[in-house]
Amino acid sequence: MLNLLHNNHKLNFENQARQVGFQQFIQTLFRTLLITPLGWVLIFTLSYGFAPLDKLIYWTFLFFISLIAILFCLNRLIKKTPNVIKDQKLILLIVTCYGFLWGLMAYGAMGYDTVLDSWVLTMLVGIVSVNLLSFITFPKAFYFLVFGMWLSTTLSVLMILDRYELGWKALFGILIYVISLLYVVKPISNRVLEGIRMQLLNQSMAEELTKSLKAVSHQANTDALTGLLNRHALNKALDDFIVKGERRNTIFTLLMIDIDYFKQINDTYGHDIGDRALQHVAQCIDRQLREEDVCARFGGEEFVALLPNTNTTEAVFVAERIRQSVESTPLTNPNEIITISIGVATHQVGMSAEALLKAADDEVYLAKQQGRNQISISNTDTFNTLPTHS
Repeated sequence: MLNLLHNNHKLNFENQARQVGFQQFIQTLFRTLLITPLGWVLIFTLSYGFAPLDKLIYWTFLFFISLIAILFCLNRLIKKTPNVIKDQKLILLIVTCYGFLWGLMAYGAMGYDTVLDSWVLTMLVGIVSVNLLSFITFPKAFYFLVFGMWLSTTLSVLMILDRYELGWKALFGILIYVISLLYVVKPISNRVLEGIRMQLLNQSMAEELTKSLKAVSHQANTDALTGLLNRHALNKALDDFIVKGERRNTIFTLLMIDIDYFKQINDTYGHDIGDRALQHVAQCIDRQLREEDVCARFGGEEFVALLPNTNTTEAVFVAERIRQSVESTPLTNPNEIITISIGVATHQVGMSAEALLKAADDEVYLAKQQGRNQISISNTDTFNTLPTHS
């Protein structure tokens, strides 16, 4: 079973590699075809004064019309993301026609001058060699290119045997060259595709590792019941707030939030309802905070909110919104009104995390002594500005 899964996994990446190789081939072929007119210029330059001009013009015109159609088809494929299964028949037809058109050059330019004949053969060999690099990620297309060029070159030479003494020797020489080239294409292409497959595999492994690390980090820093940060993550965030606050001379305020009569809820309705109460309060708190605020479950029925760039007066407004939100949205099934007591403490320079937490916790204790469902403010700070928290 494991071997089957491994083989399927390997086959999947091989298919992806072929797909990527096919797409790269299409894009490279498109760029290669854009410089095709340079070959026409070279042929005209070499053939001018030797080969009949009308044949050269006819060949160029036929090639030009075909090239426009080919580029149009390739451009549409690139825009819609080519698929190796659906689009390869069209591509094989295109490259066969492309090779066939180049091979027709022999009919228009060969048999008039021995030096020109040598240049034409060199051009045909060079075109095959240059296109090899473009076709290396999709070798099947290269075979069709060579077939189209060989077919039209053979037909062209056969039609000019009356004026071309080296016709059969030329065909035989090109054939040997093409066979030799085809022999080395497959192993080179396999290595290139294997490289693409390994790249895709490494990319997939890196993505899976990143996802796993994120999941582990999330689990390590998140309270499973409420989805808020846990105590460990809170301690780290609080230390960061203190360091940044003292370094940049900014303030932040801590809210310690405790559910009133939580033990009574558990004893009356059971721990399942108690868990729902914790989740309900956590959601009410989180809805009243900004994106930059930090909210965590401190332990048991206690929560902590860190409010950056917020003084005591501003924090009291936030705390009151949280208190009202919890009180005004009763727990359903059972219909139970939940209240909370909140302690507010603003960090001062030189104040440790433990001292800040204790100051807020002392205020929670005081709020409960004074009747619960209220806010108590620590005297750690003397700021009293208009509220700006939104």
